[in-house]
Amino acid sequence: MPNTMDITLQDNYLHVVISGSSTYDNAVMLWRTIADTCNQHNCFYVLGEQDMSSAISTMDAWNHQTIFEEAGITSKFVIAWVDKNPKTFEHTEFIRTVLANRNIGYGKLFSDTEKAKSWLLEKIASKSTT
Repeated sequence: MPNTMDITLQDNYLHVVISGSSTYDNAVMLWRTIADTCNQHNCFYVLGEQDMSSAISTMDAWNHQTIFEEAGITSKFVIAWVDKNPKTFEHTEFIRTVLANRNIGYGKLFSDTEKAKSWLLEKIASKSTT
C-alpha cells in the first residue's frame, strides 16, 4: 500500500496525516519531513494522525531513537500522536516508550484525535503563559 502524507500548518501547530504501510524507510522520511517543516515554520507542536495498514517491526520500532536523533527531533518538539488502527497501536505505544525512556521529544499517544488535539492545545496555552 503506498503511503500518503499531508502536513498542514495550523495557527500554532503542524497537523500531520499519514496512511499506508510502516517501514523503517517510511519512518525516516516521515520524521525528517516533520522536522524540516517544523524548523521552516519555527513551530514545534505536532498533531499527528496515522492509519497504517501494518505495524513496523519491533527492531525498527526500537530504532526510532536513531530516526529521531538523525531527523533532529529534540526536546523542543511537543507531539500529540494518534494511532487510529487498534492493530498497530501497541507497536506505536512501544515506540513512544522507547523515545520517552531516552528523553527524546515530548509527547503522548492517543487513539482519539479530539483528545490529542485538546492535550496539544493545553500544552501550547501553558507555554504561552510562561
